[in-house]
Amino acid sequence: MSEKTIRVLHVDDQHLWRSTVSDYLILFGRYEIVSAKSGEEALHLLRNTSFDIIISDYQMPEMDGIDLLIQIRRRGESIPLILFTGIKQEELEQKARDSGVDFYVVKTGDPSVVFSDLSQKIQLAVARSDTVQELKKYQKHHISSPSAPS
Repeated sequence: MSEKTIRVLHVDDQHLWRSTVSDYLILFGRYEIVSAKSGEEALHLLRNTSFDIIISDYQMPEMDGIDLLIQIRRRGESIPLILFTGIKQEELEQKARDSGVDFYVVKTGDPSVVFSDLSQKIQLAVARSDTVQELKKYQKHHISSPSAPS
């Protein structure tokens, strides 16, 4: 596991889940967790603060987790998003994948298994995102300043 502290924006309309995620997730890695109770609050936080990843519930009033992702992508942000939901449904999982969700994790089950899985997926999504960002920097540097011919 990386020594980097991962900044997580956790979005869930239920207070119990916001506190549960904060309490359990830190047992599995180095996380700084900021919670939001709605998609609108999450969008506001994203305007002023940078995060490495978003974990979002699916079913929330006014804006579900997939709609939140769509709003974030429309703003040009590529931050990874994990849908963390109590709904185990193939159609929803497919809709989430089609919308660009990085991972789909079901909340139900043994908490130690659920949060270990969530932590592993956070690590993978953040590592993948970091790699893509480094590759973009590398390509930009090498494309914008090619070496002089020998």
